[in-house]
Amino acid sequence: MSRKGKRVTLRDVARHAGVSPTAVSFAYNAPHQLSHTTREHILDTAEHLGYQPHPVARTLATGRTNSIGLLVPTSLNWMLHDPLFTHFLGEIGAACDREGMRILLASMHDIGQREPRPGNDSIASVTWLASIAADGFLMFGVHRAHPLTEALHRSSRPIVLLDSAENVDAPTFNIDDRGGAYAAAQHLLAKGHRQFAIATMTPRQDGVVIPSMERRVEGFTQAVAEAGLPAAAVQIVHARGVLSAGIQSFQNIWQLRRRPTAIFCVSDVRALGILSGARKAGISVPDDLAVVGFGDLPDASVSSPPLTTVHRDVDSQPRLAIRTLFQLINEQINETDLDTPHISDTQLIVRESS
Repeated sequence: MSRKGKRVTLRDVARHAGVSPTAVSFAYNAPHQLSHTTREHILDTAEHLGYQPHPVARTLATGRTNSIGLLVPTSLNWMLHDPLFTHFLGEIGAACDREGMRILLASMHDIGQREPRPGNDSIASVTWLASIAADGFLMFGVHRAHPLTEALHRSSRPIVLLDSAENVDAPTFNIDDRGGAYAAAQHLLAKGHRQFAIATMTPRQDGVVIPSMERRVEGFTQAVAEAGLPAAAVQIVHARGVLSAGIQSFQNIWQLRRRPTAIFCVSDVRALGILSGARKAGISVPDDLAVVGFGDLPDASVSSPPLTTVHRDVDSQPRLAIRTLFQLINEQINETDLDTPHISDTQLIVRESS
């Protein structure tokens, strides 16, 4: 065994096994180059010495990191408190476990928040992406104005997008955000509502929000406009997507000069928070105020009252995206074989909150 504090090197293994350093490298990275007996002898020697191959050296030898980069549009703290993202992370993690891959989680937040400097943002984005040691990338919420769109064109590694802009040049897996929000508006209109608020996320410094949120606002306002109502019938309110912000979000809406009779929330987390805020304020839902969410999280069906929401299949979308990324990494398919954006259906689930 190795002495405490002394790292066993590849050359140590070669010397003890009576082989060349190249043979030791082959034992880990190109076993077909050795006989079974020789490889087993080298591996037994390495185990006895406590040798562990250096991950960077293995990457250089194989050209693979056995990792994917999972890139998110906001701070990691915000994303990891989002129950929809944590569900996605579970699905992606299960797929990586089956494939023997690791996940590198990183935020694109800092790049999107950087003060504009002509030409520098896209260069920095390309450099930032190149610095992540991954075989491919799964990106959430990439909008068309994000500096990373330039890196998408220049990256030699596969990239797959989720809930992103529809005109970015990469395989994209979205849901029918506009159609789901449109159906929510039609439902509320049929109930007789004529004054609405939309609770959505606060724009970033560059003025752009996550594309799926934009599409939901567009779908809802389109249905209201087609019903012949003026633009003033819909008021946009920025509401934080955490349950703890529900009281403040509700108060911001309830204090509007034109008080709405119905609120459409771009996510269930916002809707559940507003339900909590309304309940604490003694406002009856749906008698005084109707509330509709988006996502159909497990908590939506057991909230008080149960939440009307737009259902999305939270399992198939991430599974399809990660399977496609693995196929691209393993060169089983080409991007030209894919018909994207792939858009999954949504369905309005009517419950007691509306």
